[in-house]
Amino acid sequence: MVLSDKQQEALEMAQKHGGKLMRWKQGGYWTYLEAIQERVYPSQEALDLEWYCTTNTIFALVRRGYMMMDDWEHCSVIPGMHTEN
Repeated sequence: MVLSDKQQEALEMAQKHGGKLMRWKQGGYWTYLEAIQERVYPSQEALDLEWYCTTNTIFALVRRGYMMMDDWEHCSVIPGMHTEN
């Protein structure tokens, strides 16, 4: 199955950061834990994060079986799924 560039990037970022992404509470965006921890002011917008992707990207990866929702705020890469198009 061919993934979009954004989907590919989201999988690569998740794998690079322990296989997990977290929802950024100030909007419909997802990022990795370290990017959230770097924020001094929680009111900052997702655009100020080092990296983020949209909820649509995450849900597309879940539907395609590349990621799973751990809960509404965390998702994980499914082991054994590679990111090559």
